[in-house]
Amino acid sequence: MKTTGLLLFALALGGRALGQSGCPDPRATNYNPAARVNDGSCQYPATTTALETKALLDADVPETSGLQTTAGALWTFNDSGNPPVLFRIDSATGRATQRVRVVNFANVDWEDIAADARYLYVGDFGNNPGDRRDLRVLRVPLAGLAPGADTVSAQAINFHYPDQTVFGGGTNKHNFDCEALFYAHDSLHLFTKDWADRRTRYYTIPAAPGNYTAHLKGSFDTKGLITAADVNAAGTAAALLGYDPATGATFVWLLSDFPGTQFFRGNKRRIELPNALTVGQAEGLAFAGRYRLLLSNEQLVAGPLAVPQRLYALNAGRWLAPAVVTAAAAQGPLPGLRAFPNPAAHTLRIERADAGGPDVALTLLDLRGRPVAAARLRAGAPGLALDVSGAAAGLYVLRAQSAAGTFSQKIALR
Repeated sequence: MKTTGLLLFALALGGRALGQSGCPDPRATNYNPAARVNDGSCQYPATTTALETKALLDADVPETSGLQTTAGALWTFNDSGNPPVLFRIDSATGRATQRVRVVNFANVDWEDIAADARYLYVGDFGNNPGDRRDLRVLRVPLAGLAPGADTVSAQAINFHYPDQTVFGGGTNKHNFDCEALFYAHDSLHLFTKDWADRRTRYYTIPAAPGNYTAHLKGSFDTKGLITAADVNAAGTAAALLGYDPATGATFVWLLSDFPGTQFFRGNKRRIELPNALTVGQAEGLAFAGRYRLLLSNEQLVAGPLAVPQRLYALNAGRWLAPAVVTAAAAQGPLPGLRAFPNPAAHTLRIERADAGGPDVALTLLDLRGRPVAAARLRAGAPGLALDVSGAAAGLYVLRAQSAAGTFSQKIALR
């Protein structure tokens, strides 16, 4: 009877409870080849990248504060205090090719923009002083943004935070500012800009006009201020853009392998971008493909320093595309073999645990399954040295094939 009860309980969980949890991403430093359930524990090496400069943005959008691609168009706007105008941007030249004024709402503090198949959603929820009681998202029909249109009406999606009981408290000293949202699964997903603790809290609200209490879904230690967010069209990856006001450090958090819309329960990888002194204050972010991101910055003028508003691109495929490891994953060291040192710098030694043994074909693969080094350990030979000096630092898989089968082990190169 007990056995039957346990079996039924396991079946009710859909089999997920039977899989070993851990980090299933081979790119992570704590990759577990046996993991079948991602428990959100993946850790990644520090990663820095450059940005591709695409264009100088139009002079009419010096304070570009959000980006959104939809129906083949790229939209942006200026933030607080500017006219309530949406700008269609030519992504190749940065030129504004259309200007559409929202006639029935002011731009109190527009901060980010999202889209579904029928509407743009403009987040009028910037709240630096923490005292706003008129937080809203403006729903703008895409049909009203057809080429040639210059005015459009919007509808308000009003909301408040369930956990905000104190209003005000000092500019940039609270956790109820917001500059990031995207649309997914019939809802709007908001990510706060927490001035006080440098985290972000994640809320959802309906994507329909009305008055709502935002639903608090979770929080994440972003170690900086979040200024934009987006999710790709497939719903398989999301990104949060941010910066550190104390150092100018600019970054993007890439979120992937999450269940449903539980964006903080999957892989969370931080990519360091060029400092704000180089790329300005990053404010706009949009997926322009499954893994390709567009970013924009506000014009930055500080004394003799001047950084103009620009449009950038970033190909995040190397971090978001599924890692293809063609070798069969084995737990722990290769059976009968020892690979060391790990991490290795120039030479990786492979030795047999016992004398003798069959031929073993050894291949070092990158995480796309591409071979970067290979050798054959001949039958009876005690070991060999594999030259890895030509491979870039990072994580790899050493595949060993012999009559006993195919096995693999994660190897780090430095």
